Amino acid sequence: MTDLVKTVQNTIKEHKLVKPGDFVLLGFSGGPDSLCLFHALLELRAQMGFDFAAVHINHGIRGEAADEDAAWAVNYARSHGVSCIGAVANVPAYAKKRHMTEEEAGRSVRREVFAYIAYGIATGKQIGTRPDDKRPDEPNLGASGKAKSSAQDRPAIPVPKGGVRIALAHNMDDQAETVLMRVLRGTGVHGLSGIQYRSRIDDALLRVAAGTNDEELRSKAKELDISVIRPLMDVPRSEIEAFCTENQLQPRMDHTNAETDYTRNKIRLELIPAIEKDFNPNIKEALVRLAANASEDDDALSGIAAKAMIDSENVLEARMPRPEDSVFPASLDPKPLLSSIELSASVLRKLEPAVFKRIIVSEFARLGLSEGISAVHLNALYGAVQKNIGGKVTEFPGGHTATLRGGTLTLR
Repeated sequence: MTDLVKTVQNTIKEHKLVKPGDFVLLGFSGGPDSLCLFHALLELRAQMGFDFAAVHINHGIRGEAADEDAAWAVNYARSHGVSCIGAVANVPAYAKKRHMTEEEAGRSVRREVFAYIAYGIATGKQIGTRPDDKRPDEPNLGASGKAKSSAQDRPAIPVPKGGVRIALAHNMDDQAETVLMRVLRGTGVHGLSGIQYRSRIDDALLRVAAGTNDEELRSKAKELDISVIRPLMDVPRSEIEAFCTENQLQPRMDHTNAETDYTRNKIRLELIPAIEKDFNPNIKEALVRLAANASEDDDALSGIAAKAMIDSENVLEARMPRPEDSVFPASLDPKPLLSSIELSASVLRKLEPAVFKRIIVSEFARLGLSEGISAVHLNALYGAVQKNIGGKVTEFPGGHTATLRGGTLTLR
């Protein structure tokens, strides 16, 4: 066992990422990171008692090159005795329709595709997008964003004895780049905590439910044992590249990673090297330490906010997320989930600003707003509540609002 594989094994054990009986879905682009993680999981699966399959998502951005990568990923995985599930998406069309950048659209599509596949494996129930579409085999997301069926080479995966883990190949360098990018945007403690070793994917499961008319998924999304894990988080990119070289692995290279059109690429290719040269040669390690320290504070604040949230909540009403918000549009009108949340302004007024803001972010997440809330929004609302400005409406992204009236703060 190489040092890198030992590091992955220790990370899995320390952070309880996988237990015996779990099924792991590996996001497999074929690049150095995911190829490295593929081989680490391949070596560890028997010893640690889990099984895994690969998932390759073609984002529809790079034309024939992307098609070639998809074919390579499927063939490579299967040549090593591992099933590979393929999905095709038109991310540019999805981004245009949702008024997102391609980066944001790609993240949203990936989360929903993984949620879609993970739910099918966790329950043995293949969810469809039409009443007569009982068993879609591979999500195929075309220009319309609709999921289509294809029975081509679908791998047979039994329902696991444990949970389903979606393994992503984020590494130590990714953590450093993420934290620095968030610092540049003026983030708070939660943003400074960076990428987590393990996280839930409930928001994506609920968006899938909105688009597939699946009653069970709507009602039990938060009870499902499905989570995202990142076993490479303690491995620097240099060690990943060395692992590929030493083991004569030939990863697929995405030319867009060398372009500076995207913010993250500029940080990776230009900003971090400049800081390493002129200010701190160990900036990556420093940023990773910052994330670890912030994560401890973030966990403490989350616990305090969770208790305060119980005291402040009054009324919950219902509405389902809009079907058009999902990659998988619904064919029938969905039933309600949350449409508004009413909070006691007097309770909120007594809270420290950090706890107040944490509650607002958490409650809006329950209404489907999980990204885009800035310090400007939160500071404006905090000021309105502290000054008790009756009738004050604070605008939030995506058409969401917070209205203070009669001692009640209503989030919609």
